[in-house]
Amino acid sequence: MGRLRLQSSIKAIEEEPEDCEATSSNKAALECMINSEIGAVLAVMRRNVRWGGRYVSGDDQLEHSLIQSLKTLRRQIFSWQNEWQSVNPSLYLQPFLDVIRSDETGAPITSVALSSIYKILTLDVLDVNTINVEDAMHMVVDAVTSCRFEVTDPASEEVVLTKILQVLLACMKSKASVMLSNQHVCTIVNTCFRVVHQAGTKGELLQRIARHTMHELVRCIFSHLPDVDNTERSLVKGGNSMKNETAGLDADYSFSSKPENGGGTSEYDGQLSAGAFNASSGLISGMMDESNARTENGKDAVPYDFHLMTEPYGVPCMVEIFHFLCSLLNVVEQPGMGPRANSLTFDEDVPLFALGLINSAIELGGPAIRHHPRLLNLVQDELFRNLMQFGLSMSPLILSMVCSIVLNLYQHLRTELKLQLEAFFSCVILRLAQSRFGASYQQQEVAMEALVDFCRQKTFMVEITCQSVVKERFSSELSFVQYAHSCIRWSDCCDSGNG
Repeated sequence: MGRLRLQSSIKAIEEEPEDCEATSSNKAALECMINSEIGAVLAVMRRNVRWGGRYVSGDDQLEHSLIQSLKTLRRQIFSWQNEWQSVNPSLYLQPFLDVIRSDETGAPITSVALSSIYKILTLDVLDVNTINVEDAMHMVVDAVTSCRFEVTDPASEEVVLTKILQVLLACMKSKASVMLSNQHVCTIVNTCFRVVHQAGTKGELLQRIARHTMHELVRCIFSHLPDVDNTERSLVKGGNSMKNETAGLDADYSFSSKPENGGGTSEYDGQLSAGAFNASSGLISGMMDESNARTENGKDAVPYDFHLMTEPYGVPCMVEIFHFLCSLLNVVEQPGMGPRANSLTFDEDVPLFALGLINSAIELGGPAIRHHPRLLNLVQDELFRNLMQFGLSMSPLILSMVCSIVLNLYQHLRTELKLQLEAFFSCVILRLAQSRFGASYQQQEVAMEALVDFCRQKTFMVEITCQSVVKERFSSELSFVQYAHSCIRWSDCCDSGNG
């Protein structure tokens, strides 16, 4: 027995060096990876005439600060003795982020720096256990959303915009994304939509990538909704507490247009650091305007909780993002939106895009929406108002998407949306299903298919029958009361006449 215990203990001792070797190997691999990215950025900078000339002299004092920071990181990276999670991420992120922020770098250099940040995020170098990970994630979002670079040709510009989308999506999919604040999540969504807007005047590939990224962002954000603590102190403060679930996404600015620059090598006019995309001004000022509007109207004057915006992201940013998506449907109705102002506002394009994003949010948010009054109110009021309008669209594509959204809402929130669902069936589905109201064959076909889909739900016919019985009984009782009241009035008239 003693020998067995001895052998067991020896095996346990022998396993420890293996774990240490694995940790050391992983650390070395990460160091080599970052060193490789440093070399890639420096190599692209050497190819540029502006930066290449600085390598003629061996004097480090003549080198630009961007080059110095990259070289310093290269010298230090293999000398760090701590475990990788104990290394401050700002040490190896800051040199790349400085390149991204700089307006002296061209599109190719900025593109490589963005690729380096993307690789660090996708390899899960950062997680919740990393030291100062919250500050690191905020640094990445702030730098990427304020990216500035010189435009040399349209192709390289589109590459940079694509890389921006990739990095921002990687931020939301990272294990450390839970450390992002409501403010930063709103900034990410607003920035990505800005790229969607700008892509309307660029290549088709960038347009498709930008829209796909928006869909992935919405799905990633709203998949977090079921995990939100419903008893969180900052969200449950009484009857009007949900008024504070707002972040301040600036939809109007997102649709604004900037004058285009005719110079090929000048600073990029579409830089993502201006206006509403400034995390410290645009989001907060948007909410201040809303709060002031409430106060002036004398309704629900609730002081805005600025601290809420700096907390880990949850319901507040989701409320504002969902409101923003609904507002896209309202923008379609606004006259005077020319192709230069917004090239997406024609035909079916914008409604389908916005409805698709809303459908993704509902699919992922699901029944958790009912636990948050502000989100539920948006669905009951603003969303259904738009669904009723676009449900009567002549486009079968839009009608089909509207019916899909309503079916999802029925599955998740039918007890909270009885009146809305009844109105939708009466004013849209049943009306379009009949040719006497002027609906086209395609509209009738989509409406009938939607009606069949609802009838296939186990509870639909039962609920419709119960509601019909209640309404019929209520209608008969109301008719009886009206009849009795008229009889009483007739009797009074007769009595007064006889008198």
